[in-house]
Amino acid sequence: MVKALTESLSQQQQTQIHVPELANYDLITLAQKYNKMKPPEFEGGIEPLKAEAWVLENEKIFEVFPCTEAHMVLLATFTLKEEARRWWMLVRNDNEGTTWDRFKEIFFEKYFSQCIRDRKVSEFEQLKQGNMTVAEYEAKFTELARYAPRMIDTYYKKARKFEGGLDLDVYD
Repeated sequence: MVKALTESLSQQQQTQIHVPELANYDLITLAQKYNKMKPPEFEGGIEPLKAEAWVLENEKIFEVFPCTEAHMVLLATFTLKEEARRWWMLVRNDNEGTTWDRFKEIFFEKYFSQCIRDRKVSEFEQLKQGNMTVAEYEAKFTELARYAPRMIDTYYKKARKFEGGLDLDVYD
């Protein structure tokens, strides 16, 4: 992985993608440390939740892994495989100096479209306990809430939304 990452960086520098100066030794060390964190791989395809999970897992690593935004993109995109790698090879030259947030926008445009995210917001808006246990309802609520953070941006709004989806017999 380290050799391939070094070659990838060298190839990116040849295609004039801006990556902050980093000696090869430092890059190798950075890649080795990143690899020890067991980063997820992503192959592409039409499963948007897998794409989102790949981003979330990388962000979890980057919370504790000190590196620049440019290196976040470099390290994360190195874990792209097959179709996803081919896609990135096509679009990366148009996204020179990409920040992590900009990379996520580009990535989600391809693998987790706004229309699918909008459906998740609608699912959250319409969420009711129904036949679920309270624990199952709470898990579903938590899963879907991340798609509609503005709807529950205060404790009060979150509590009201949660309570509004509970069955009435829960209150008895």
